[in-house]
Amino acid sequence: MTINHQADRASGEAVAPLAPLSASGNARRRFTRAGIGASGVLMTLASQPGMAATVCASPSGSLSNGLQSSHRPDNPLTCGGNSPGFYANNTAAWPSNPAPARKFKDIFPVNASQAALGELTLAEVFKTNGNPHGGKGGKGPFKSEDLDPHNVASHVLAAYLNIQSKRSTVLTENQLRAIWQEYQFNGGGKLGYYSPTAGVKWYGEEIVAYLKTTFHQ
Repeated sequence: MTINHQADRASGEAVAPLAPLSASGNARRRFTRAGIGASGVLMTLASQPGMAATVCASPSGSLSNGLQSSHRPDNPLTCGGNSPGFYANNTAAWPSNPAPARKFKDIFPVNASQAALGELTLAEVFKTNGNPHGGKGGKGPFKSEDLDPHNVASHVLAAYLNIQSKRSTVLTENQLRAIWQEYQFNGGGKLGYYSPTAGVKWYGEEIVAYLKTTFHQ
């Protein structure tokens, strides 16, 4: 390695530094590491276009060696869901139930530390996606940037609407609720996590990375 660097310097060619990973890139790397620790399967979820069509599995299935089983003709699971951004801008595409004006807590109960999140309407939850103050400049229920730091709620809600509209069938409503409930039980926010299998913890960023694989890319 030293010889190569010396050769580069001798030729006068600069060695370009590696570009740092983006926040989403770091999340995918941590998610991949979690998968490797559980099963030895290398997973670069959502790291390239079309990845959602490649990895279409339940939470525990995404860590197994049987990923291809999701694509057998006799097991037509789909991962064609829409993203939080799509639903935020296309309320007409929502299923007939639930209505955008319903409160988030009516569908997904929240713990005391995220009580303000539960008071938002479903439409407002999508407005928090990618915006620490939900587009309200910190006013109203938004007292800090930590209401939903990893945008877990907006992705869980998008996955829920995808299930209701049958755009994505790889994840059941019960599985989705289990992810959210365990994440909330363990603290939600930056502390909460969900365990898809023994010895593995998915924190907010990893939960979001997994849910994105059920969306159409």
